[in-house]
Amino acid sequence: MAITALLILALLGATSISCVGPASAYDGQRLGDCPSSPNCVCSEMAPDSAAYTEPWAVPAGLGPEAAFEALAGLLSERASIETREGAYLHAVFKTRWLRFRDDFEARLDSEAGVIHVRSASRLGHSDLGANRARVNKLRAAFADSLQ
Repeated sequence: MAITALLILALLGATSISCVGPASAYDGQRLGDCPSSPNCVCSEMAPDSAAYTEPWAVPAGLGPEAAFEALAGLLSERASIETREGAYLHAVFKTRWLRFRDDFEARLDSEAGVIHVRSASRLGHSDLGANRARVNKLRAAFADSLQ
């Protein structure tokens, strides 16, 4: 059992060293595209991309800035907010067991009435769907918090 655990840790360590992504992909105008590795989702990717996820709609009757503030509050309960500048925020999540750092970015598009999101692993090639699951859980929690 101990040998199996050590082998799994060694394998995870080797794959995490192989691909290191940037902490932030924001260029001041839009969230960056995801790399070709399957460890990222982004609402500003082409809709036919495997990394695409829907942007979050600002609910009717709620101002975009109020919705973005609600998102910041939700994230502060679950992650460390590294940057908050106007219509952009960057938060860092740590995985439960191995404490890997994953980056979550959000950009408010007031004119379109949406919040664009990007969630990406810093290390490794595949995240086994963790970032997509995180975005989906946060989307649901965000919607629930506004009701």
